[in-house]
Amino acid sequence: MGRKPRVDKASEYEFATICANAGVYPQVVNEDETGWDCLVEFPPDPNFVPAEAQPAGLSAYAQIKSTIGRYRSTSITLSNARRMAQQGHPWFIVLFHRPASGERRIYARHIWGDLITESLKAIRLADLAGEKLHKRTLAISFDGSDDHTEDLVQWIEQTIIAVGVDYQSKKLNIFRSVGYEEGHASIKFSFQVENADEVAKVFLGIGEVQIQNFEFVPKRFGLPDKRGQLLAGTATLTASPATWYSCQIRIRAKNKDTPIVIPGKAAFTTFPRGYARFSSEFLDLVWSTSDNGVQFNSKITIEERRSLGALVAHVRLLTLVTSSDTDMQIWAGGRRIYGGRARKAADGRWHQLYPVLEFLRSLSTDDVELSIADVVRASAELGRFQEIAAVRGVACTLEFTDVERVPVGAERLLYSAQVTVGSATFFAIVERPVIREDATGPQKHFALGDPRIIESYAATGDGLEQQFQADFEREINQSFLTLGVADIRPAFEGHEIRIYGSPGFDRLDAINS
Repeated sequence: MGRKPRVDKASEYEFATICANAGVYPQVVNEDETGWDCLVEFPPDPNFVPAEAQPAGLSAYAQIKSTIGRYRSTSITLSNARRMAQQGHPWFIVLFHRPASGERRIYARHIWGDLITESLKAIRLADLAGEKLHKRTLAISFDGSDDHTEDLVQWIEQTIIAVGVDYQSKKLNIFRSVGYEEGHASIKFSFQVENADEVAKVFLGIGEVQIQNFEFVPKRFGLPDKRGQLLAGTATLTASPATWYSCQIRIRAKNKDTPIVIPGKAAFTTFPRGYARFSSEFLDLVWSTSDNGVQFNSKITIEERRSLGALVAHVRLLTLVTSSDTDMQIWAGGRRIYGGRARKAADGRWHQLYPVLEFLRSLSTDDVELSIADVVRASAELGRFQEIAAVRGVACTLEFTDVERVPVGAERLLYSAQVTVGSATFFAIVERPVIREDATGPQKHFALGDPRIIESYAATGDGLEQQFQADFEREINQSFLTLGVADIRPAFEGHEIRIYGSPGFDRLDAINS
């Protein structure tokens, strides 16, 4: 007597046999109540060393389906589809297809991006319609690219490996994020016409504004869910741009060839009026597309400590826009989005501060952190330090009263100087040539040439004096016919100082001036 073949069960047995022949372990479930028919476990590499660090073997859930006839498709309940999508474990749908004529073929699909999206959208529709998920199904079709008759087990393993070690987090990220490409909700509100500019700026993440008749409805896949609706007669609206675009801000002073180029990001809105926001580490530009007006906002706080390099770049920018009219351009995606001129802003502080910061930056390649307040508090000492170490074209004469103990024939003077700004101490070793030596009177005079900094850096922490002294002595010992002063500052104040002599002199006695 003819009996109807149990195709589904035969396919499960065949899948288990294929797994066993491939050297993996199939765990077949007796009752399919949780969406899977077989748990496939891949044994770990037995030769992995060191043994205690061997990662666990891979595993995957498989739901086995079978069809007879023309069509290569099947279906799963939405309750099972949700379970497959929401769990971080690998899941696969395996179809054993037996056409009316021809050989049996095996097709398989990975529960990943497209299938997760299709599943969640179908679940959303059923839920909004008030239908039970276990009574609704999702159709799944297969094409030639899904044919894995010859490499089923190997393909499953390689598919999991290709995703990477963070498989679970990547899958859960897809589960949580798909369907929100057009936003998480729709909102409606009304506002006063005179607040239109403020509303536009709010959508660029700037400020807040009072609105009326507010309605919020969550949505996913563009499908609103009134069950999560929120209503308010009045509300305060704040927002942030949904998308930022990489851009470049170019600012050039009038009659100057080289612009300042700052990387940044751009955001745009056309509701209720056209505005663009260009933001960087140093500034915000808010551009009205209706009247071409630009609002320039500097992101600087006097007490905030930032890297010296960033501080120099920021103050250079402020110096530029406060000393002359400037040409401003915004470039994004290979084209200019905005171009215009900005009038000079009257603020002379930055013009005075920039040379000081530029000088400090020239002393140190390390990005020590300073604030503008640190620099201002040390301004008097900084002025003296810069005068001693770097100002050129100023006559400088060193006078010694103890003539007998001063070596004769010095060709240069080497000295060090230091200044503390905030938590950092800047140190410089300076060389000046001896232009003229005069010993005709009761004192010996050395007329010195322009300074040249031969070593400099900025340092923080303890033990700096010993480090500075060691660096100075190393330099003087490597020189020839050179007089040295470990710290020149007392000499400018008329105090006694110790004089060092390099190799090349007849005597190297320490003397006082």
